[in-house]
Amino acid sequence: MKFAGTYQIPTYAVPMLENGDITGLTDLDVELINGFIAANFPKGYVADWIGKNDPYFCSCPEFGMATEVIEADFYHA
Repeated sequence: MKFAGTYQIPTYAVPMLENGDITGLTDLDVELINGFIAANFPKGYVADWIGKNDPYFCSCPEFGMATEVIEADFYHA
């Protein structure tokens, strides 16, 4: 696998990115997450969640509006 970068991921997106769980997400949330995946990892990815237990506020996450995020190292599959 090739390292792609460290990303600031909204906490609401983690369940979908980890295991496809869209519970509680709006259609727009799902669209934004799918857009992130399609633009950056069209052939798949692996994520290593760096700050899973230490979220923080970010004014410009990888997608969506300002929100609480965690950092993750992403790798191309």
